[in-house]
Amino acid sequence: MLRWYAGLMILAFGFFALYEIVEAPRSGAFEPVVTHGSGRAIALTFDDGPTRGVTDGLLAVLEREHVPATFFVVGRAARREPGLLRRMAADGDEIENHSDTHAHLNMLLPAALDRELDRADAAIAAVTGRHAVYLRPPFGARNAAVLDAARRRGMQVVLWSVAAGGPPIGSFTREDERRAYAEELAARVDDGAIVLLHDGDRGRGDTGELAFQAEAVPYLISALRAHGDRFVTVAQMVAGR
Repeated sequence: MLRWYAGLMILAFGFFALYEIVEAPRSGAFEPVVTHGSGRAIALTFDDGPTRGVTDGLLAVLEREHVPATFFVVGRAARREPGLLRRMAADGDEIENHSDTHAHLNMLLPAALDRELDRADAAIAAVTGRHAVYLRPPFGARNAAVLDAARRRGMQVVLWSVAAGGPPIGSFTREDERRAYAEELAARVDDGAIVLLHDGDRGRGDTGELAFQAEAVPYLISALRAHGDRFVTVAQMVAGR
């Protein structure tokens, strides 16, 4: 029995590892997806918001620094915070689809998948008057059904080339900690990078565990500018501008 259980665990781990490899942003298993551009243009992208108390402070930084960004918003959060979407749109930021409830899209039946994309898009369009042209599936999860659902709606799937990680030191409350975190992230950013950050936690409305990433943004902007980078939206990157 023990050997059978151990074999089952090894098999399960193997399937999980294979799935993670296939789901990785740069995996070619399901194409086409956008993961990067070219040149010294960097796209800062933010997932899981908007979140009151996080996104509004982040927008103030982007406005002050004259940096455009791309927000992949969760539909339920967009309905809760339309004012933050209007502010993004007024600033020239890009507002795109991150599903309605932050569901794992690979696990959904077709009707549920369609509902996740359509409800999020309707929330965006209700505030901004435009429909999303890019989809970032939560967790980066995509399969043939997800790519087909995006294609039928005229959307491209956008992932990332660099992802922000967890805070490196303790509570992440001091300025030197935020600066060190931002400089480590900037060191991993290469030409044409699409950088994944968060301004929420799965669209739930609380600051969650990832709000520290937004706090590091002013230091990240400074570090990237010191490298000679400029900032664009995903649409500008795809268009080669």
